Amino acid sequence: MATEKSIATLRLDGGIFCLDFVNTVCNRNRPEPFDYLPGFKELLEWYTRTGVLSTKVIHTLERLAKGYPQKAVMVFDKSIQLRELLLRLFIAAIQRKAPGAADVQLFNTYVTDAYANIEITWKPSLGQGELSFNAPALEQVNWWLVKSALELYTGKTLQQVRQCPACGWLFLDKSRNGSRKWCSMSTCGDIHKVQQYYQRNK
Repeated sequence: MATEKSIATLRLDGGIFCLDFVNTVCNRNRPEPFDYLPGFKELLEWYTRTGVLSTKVIHTLERLAKGYPQKAVMVFDKSIQLRELLLRLFIAAIQRKAPGAADVQLFNTYVTDAYANIEITWKPSLGQGELSFNAPALEQVNWWLVKSALELYTGKTLQQVRQCPACGWLFLDKSRNGSRKWCSMSTCGDIHKVQQYYQRNK
């Protein structure tokens, strides 16, 4: 019996926050893939699942979304636009190609908006400062994604980004020799092995 697709069952195989967000579309290689994020409510559920936002912040955003439903829809639409933008940017990086000029320009608008609201907070437990967003705004759901994507896109680990040939998901290849091929060996890797076995014994 197949497991019902939901935020609770969604695998987090990306290896980094922003790639897990890009992977909220199930199997991008299919003509009509399943989207785990049909609305702002599910986006907050996904944030709860990833643990990036505290329960307190999630509740604040839930109240704001209830009080300003039209704005919540607009912010959510920008989130989905950001998701597809990140997919294009990272696939271009995987293919060692320059990103589209329009995509870079669009991403810069997200960066400008996010970093206009970033601040430094001191973390005694870490003994160091930390960049964070504390403004009680619905746009927080995009700011954290932009921060994660920007750190990946401008860092050395960008060269470790891969795309699973079976489902189209993106992931960080953290293997020693950089030979990881699948987003997950227990899912896409096994499916590939079954298909190969079927072809050999056909």
